[in-house]
Order: sequence, then structure tokens, then C-alpha cells
Amino acid sequence: MTVIMIVAMLIFVISIVWIWHNLGNIERPRKIAFIIIGLAIIYLITLIIYNFSNPDIIYPSQEIEKYVSNVLIMIFTGLNSLILLPFIANLFDKILEEEIEKDQVKKRLIIILVIFVICIFIEKGYLKDTQEGIINIYNEVQNAEK
Repeated sequence: MTVIMIVAMLIFVISIVWIWHNLGNIERPRKIAFIIIGLAIIYLITLIIYNFSNPDIIYPSQEIEKYVSNVLIMIFTGLNSLILLPFIANLFDKILEEEIEKDQVKKRLIIILVIFVICIFIEKGYLKDTQEGIINIYNEVQNAEK
């Protein structure tokens, strides 16, 4: 468990540093607001994806379900933020610095969103498979102890 938490925190740190760097010369309060709002939105999206990935999975107890959901949501929020937010931050910086035309902004946003939608479908399947794998391992351990 400790290794999982360290990896998750490392993912968040890398994501935040990359976002901060990609925001360029934007003032500090705006950078902080962008990061907080971005992570909150990514968390909500990840929570929705998680909830859609497990409607028919039955956990042995609510405690196990809560633990698994917290760990998976934390890890995937970090991964999703790493995939999406640095690129949006870069685009946001270029818009504010007026280094990019509106037509280019639309094209880049569409590309980012298409990539993210593809990732969502892959992630949904992966989350379901991971949860089923955890339940199978739990059941095997329980049967071995009997």
C-alpha cells in the first residue's frame, strides 16, 4: 500500500510541476487557481468514469469497496491530470500571450478532447478489469484461508 501511495503522490507532483511550467509567465495566483480547478475537474471526471465502470461488481464489504475506489480514483486522477492538464495549460498560456490564433486553439482543443475521450473508454475498461481482478484475488485468499 505504501508503494501505491508513493507512486500516486509522485504522479501528482510530476503533473503539478509540468502544469506549472507550461503555464509560463502567468502570475502565481492564476497558476495555483488553474491547478486546483483543473485537478478538481479531473477528479470529478475520474469519479464519474469509475462509477460507470463498476455497476455490476459486488464487493465482499463496503470497507473493501471504499478502499479500492479511493485508491483507484486517486491513481487515475493523477494519470488523467498528467495526460490532459499540461497540454491545456500550455494552450492557455499561449492564448493569454496571444501567440496562437483562435483557429489553432479550436484544432488543438479538439485533438486534446479526442485523445481524452479515447483514454476515457480505455480507462473505463481498465478500471472494470482491475476491480474484477482485485475481487478475484480477494476471493482466492479467502478460500485459501478456509
